[in-house]
Amino acid sequence: MKVRVLNFLLVLTGVLVYYSCSNDDGIATSSTEIKFNHPEGLENSEIKQLTLTLKEKNTGNEIVTGNMEGGIFKLTVPQGLYDISAEGTISYKAGEDIIEGKVKGFKESVGISQNAWNTEMDLFLYDVKSGLIFEEIFFTGTQTPESKQYRGDSYFKIYNNSDDVIYADGYVIAESKFLTVTKYDYRPDIMNEAFASSAVYMIPGSGSDVPVEPGKSIIICDQAINHLELNSNSFDLSSADFEWYDETSSSLDTDNPAIPNLLKVYSESKTIWIPHNQGNKSYVLAKLGVNTDQFIADYKYDYEYDTSTRVMTGTAYKIPNNWIVDAVNISNKSTFEWIVTTPSLDMGWSYCAEVSGDNTRYGKSIQRKVLSITEDGRNILQDTNNSTVDLIPRATPSLKK
Repeated sequence: MKVRVLNFLLVLTGVLVYYSCSNDDGIATSSTEIKFNHPEGLENSEIKQLTLTLKEKNTGNEIVTGNMEGGIFKLTVPQGLYDISAEGTISYKAGEDIIEGKVKGFKESVGISQNAWNTEMDLFLYDVKSGLIFEEIFFTGTQTPESKQYRGDSYFKIYNNSDDVIYADGYVIAESKFLTVTKYDYRPDIMNEAFASSAVYMIPGSGSDVPVEPGKSIIICDQAINHLELNSNSFDLSSADFEWYDETSSSLDTDNPAIPNLLKVYSESKTIWIPHNQGNKSYVLAKLGVNTDQFIADYKYDYEYDTSTRVMTGTAYKIPNNWIVDAVNISNKSTFEWIVTTPSLDMGWSYCAEVSGDNTRYGKSIQRKVLSITEDGRNILQDTNNSTVDLIPRATPSLKK
């Protein structure tokens, strides 16, 4: 179905403006036109409400407008470097029914420096109450009482945010190939269609072996042992639901035979996979649409990019975006460059490290916020596909006693 385009002419009417747009203050301004592309595939779609936010990256100042007159926003903006986001509701036809859904859009690091400026923004549907999602990611590791780095106690908590039982077997956790703190123009650019990964591990089972009840979670960890016996600042992970184990000729990894291992689909590491402990990568939860043999055979991603001195090449595996059920971008706060997922999966990012090499990151995790609590006491976690607002950075790990 051809994407329909709604033109929003943006000229001055912000509901919330933190600085003057007046030329009397010596600030150069730009009149702006933005074309919003409706989510593809919707029948008879109509924007019901939309809020536009422009955040100037250098100053942190924001312009927010929600006034629509005949489907038109009117705004003039000071010239600068902006993150631009949109959020609202859309109605569309599904069979004989008219459905109202939520939409978002995002463009990162947009330079507005002309007197007249225009661009396009894709809107996408999102659901605030989804299925399996990342509840918590602990990637930083801990420190011993002697302030030595301790590894092996990383874990992921996967939560069922729906009203129904979901079987987790067959889902994969994958780590991004690309760093969120280093940006290159990778060729071919597949971000709008797939996620480039350097590690893919699958929950084993036949499809109905790992039930996750509504409001419950499973824990997947690096080494399912009682780490407190080795480091009093760590956790007891001996009763985790799954661990990932990389068989090596060395003693770098430990296997607990009482805890099922994830299936290694792919890992570029020659020894063992450990999540990036400064948090400079991103993670997705996905359900592969093919078996693992076909995935390895058909989903290899060879790419190249330019540095200041030469053309570099690399290899990863691509996970189509329509297989992905949740995504979380993570970065170092001071050196963040870009998100490495399409914004329809995640338009934000979270962190534990304030700066590169920040030792205060140890023993901290990122955790999803509680959106609401049902009458029977079940948490509904916030999932708006924006890790900046959905996740608590530098949180105390939930397994910390």
